[in-house]
Amino acid sequence: MTRYERLSSDQLSRRTVLKGAGAIGVGLGIGSTWRSAMAQTPVASPLASPDAGVVETIQDILNITATTEAFGVTFLGTAIANIEAGNYAQSFSLPEVQVLKAAQAQEQFHIDFFLSLGGVFLTETFTIPPEALTDRDTLFSAIVLQETVEIAAQLAAFQTFTALERPDLVKVSFQYAAEEAEHRLVANYALGVRPANDVAFAPVLFATVAEFYASLEERGIIGGTGTEITYPGPNVIDASMVIETVPGGMEVDCAAA
Repeated sequence: MTRYERLSSDQLSRRTVLKGAGAIGVGLGIGSTWRSAMAQTPVASPLASPDAGVVETIQDILNITATTEAFGVTFLGTAIANIEAGNYAQSFSLPEVQVLKAAQAQEQFHIDFFLSLGGVFLTETFTIPPEALTDRDTLFSAIVLQETVEIAAQLAAFQTFTALERPDLVKVSFQYAAEEAEHRLVANYALGVRPANDVAFAPVLFATVAEFYASLEERGIIGGTGTEITYPGPNVIDASMVIETVPGGMEVDCAAA
């Protein structure tokens, strides 16, 4: 059974993803106290849909997305610094390091854009298990899991953007999620999963983006125990290998969001 199949059991529910973190031995949540998902309160919203339940505000989504990208920049930067310091038990190939550096730069470009729309960080401090900074497979497995849930968060965001008739936001959300899917793919490949492109459709894991944010708390990424890291992290971002640094196409305007 592949790592993804372990994440995929029981219809890929959010709770299953949290269990999956333990099943693959990673998780950016190892050793933390996992709170019950059902105890979390969704972000309040003035919008409602009889069929879809809670629909969040654009501001909610911008804030959460900017925050998770801040985690990405910080986590990847900390990992890169530890690779360069020789702190991992295993070696990394040059292409693997380049992939991590490019991914970190892409996450920062995402932050720049979402902040330009009015997003704000909900926190800039995160916690990760120490083994993610010393064991290669733990690092890449954690990336696979994190990208899986970030993509699922954007699927939840589509509901709000569609309800608000905002095709501009649907477009940029897809552009962002498509890049996160590339991160998942290359991390899966680095782990030796074959085929690395093992998913036909991205799984739906959350009804709201707030549920995704709660999962970060449950896994100990926010407010957990372990190694504390603070945005933007220790290294200088290398954006020299990245193109398409702003979302093209229809212009996005959140002035009235």
